[in-house]
Amino acid sequence: MLKNIDNNLKADLRKKNSFKDELDFSTYNFNSCMAILFVFLVLLLSIIAVISAPNPSILFGI
Repeated sequence: MLKNIDNNLKADLRKKNSFKDELDFSTYNFNSCMAILFVFLVLLLSIIAVISAPNPSILFGI
């Protein structure tokens, strides 16, 4: 079988997009994203607090 070996190096002149470029040119509003994340965090913490609270009927012997 013939081996297809290309020893000629070709420069890649395309601009490399970084993650920061994607965020700078995106249409996302980061203030509203942070507000939504804060609301989800408060909701999650309140659910965890309710689940981890002991049963009051056990504490008072009812």
